[in-house]
Amino acid sequence: MPRPAVLLVEPDAARRKALAHGLSGFGYELVPAVDEAEGRRFAAGLGPGIVVAPADLGFATPDTAGRHTLLLLGKTEGEGRDLPEEILFLQAGGLPSAELVRRIHLALLGREIGLDPDESLDSLVGDLALVPLLELLRTLHGVHASARVVCAEGEVVLENGEVVDASAGPARGLKAFCRLSHLDAGPFWIRLREPGTGERQIQDSLRELIIKALEDQLHDAPDPRTRVRLEAGRNFFETRFTPGQREVLTALPGCATVGRLLDSLPATDGEVLRDLLGLRELGIVSLEEPQDLVRVVTDSTSDLPADLARAHGIQVVPLRVLFGDRIYYDGVDLRPKEFYEHLEKGAVHPRTSPPLEGDFLDAYRPLVGRKDLVSVHISEKLSQTVVNARAAVEEGLPAFQEERGVAEPVRIEVVDSGNVSLGLGMLALFAARMARRGVEPDAIAEHLEAMRGRVHVLFAVNTLEYLARGGRIGKARAVMGNLLGIKPILGVVGGEVVPVDKVRGGRAAQPRLIELFRQRVDPSRPVMVSVAHAKAPVWADRLRGLIEKSFSVRELIVAEMGPVVGTHAGPGTVGAALFQPTEEELPLVAPLEEPA
Repeated sequence: MPRPAVLLVEPDAARRKALAHGLSGFGYELVPAVDEAEGRRFAAGLGPGIVVAPADLGFATPDTAGRHTLLLLGKTEGEGRDLPEEILFLQAGGLPSAELVRRIHLALLGREIGLDPDESLDSLVGDLALVPLLELLRTLHGVHASARVVCAEGEVVLENGEVVDASAGPARGLKAFCRLSHLDAGPFWIRLREPGTGERQIQDSLRELIIKALEDQLHDAPDPRTRVRLEAGRNFFETRFTPGQREVLTALPGCATVGRLLDSLPATDGEVLRDLLGLRELGIVSLEEPQDLVRVVTDSTSDLPADLARAHGIQVVPLRVLFGDRIYYDGVDLRPKEFYEHLEKGAVHPRTSPPLEGDFLDAYRPLVGRKDLVSVHISEKLSQTVVNARAAVEEGLPAFQEERGVAEPVRIEVVDSGNVSLGLGMLALFAARMARRGVEPDAIAEHLEAMRGRVHVLFAVNTLEYLARGGRIGKARAVMGNLLGIKPILGVVGGEVVPVDKVRGGRAAQPRLIELFRQRVDPSRPVMVSVAHAKAPVWADRLRGLIEKSFSVRELIVAEMGPVVGTHAGPGTVGAALFQPTEEELPLVAPLEEPA
């Protein structure tokens, strides 16, 4: 892809010179203009790029709309309030030229790699569910970026496109890089950095790093909470251990769990686990898996990030997504990135189908031999999923009981969450945390039923097109609404998705969501929050920031929205679920502490 050109419209000669000098140092083609008329004339012949202009020059509807990214510089926040959401606005009053150059450079980098900046042009924002980390790093390598790629689990540092450092928890360098490369979901931010700052910790080329990261992957790795015990038998002193195995044995006295062992050794996680499993095969160590007496099952409409579900031992049963005659399993062979590509480009509008009784039987059967279950699902008013789960329990319970034996009854609680997306996901997460804190299945179900009416879910829809495709509104109404910039706000009320409000213009949607949430929960008391988006990481990041400013947030999760809501609401939708626990509930649903 050719580098974007920059049209800089700036009446002030000194400022124009300073900005032009700063931006030209990054190798962009730069065209200066002194006023609106000259700027519009130059824009007509400019290759695809960015038009930078003061907000008061009237460039809000450029003649070359669609070809260029328009960045307007204003003195006050109010100047950008009513602008169309596709126009970038920066409150530039008081910013020195060097800082302004940095933020314009960020917008240019975003144009090159296909990512949008946040509201203050301080970071590019994306989601690993849409752009996997290794793919992102290849793209940044291609444009020789010097930047930090930051996510919740750590960061990767690049200089002129090469990875020079990485960190993930206590891990650093190659170990951290391999750990981060396995992430498959969650928001990330790209922040520019000056080249030549900081010591280089990673010497490998990006190609070498990617190969090492792929080789380091280990499927079916033990749960990090698994206890490791030394079983030094009579052949211990006769066994010839590898150097890696000797390091594992040396570290074991201070590491009771697999997770602690991984963090304590400099080798990559895959190398440590292979050495550990080799020691188990030799009979030198034993692995004692955590004895969770209750496991949680949910369905893929929960939109729980896969890493979060795995960390809490949550089994996710996929719904089917049908594009014509083609059947996909949500989250298995259809990830959010592929789903939204099909949705936007495909000729057939998708349908969703709930898991069958057999799907639930297959999910329950491996678990019920030693564990009780709590199965939490999408509202019965939106899907037959929970009905099929109940039927599976009724059909399978006699066989489950026979397998376990008569001494202990099999307990399976099926709960209608009355919700969807991360509203359901939060309840499944709470159930898993209560299970690990020793709460019995029937008590977990009672708690969830008491909580579900206080999980408040609201979505702002970017376009009416997909509501019309799904038959929720008429096509004529959708066309007129889109022309007027109408953005519906939907909510989950009584287990159904219903219209709650509407605004004009995408920039008004997030503030209105905050107002509606403040009507539902007490802003002074702790809330637990999840933000979900449909191919709209920038809007999700903006909503996250507003929520953190407006509420006392105890926990906040950001995730990509799956096919059930995405099919009807469409790309660009963003929403949140807020739950305000009581003082008695908070200790039960708060994040789990790391095991000793």
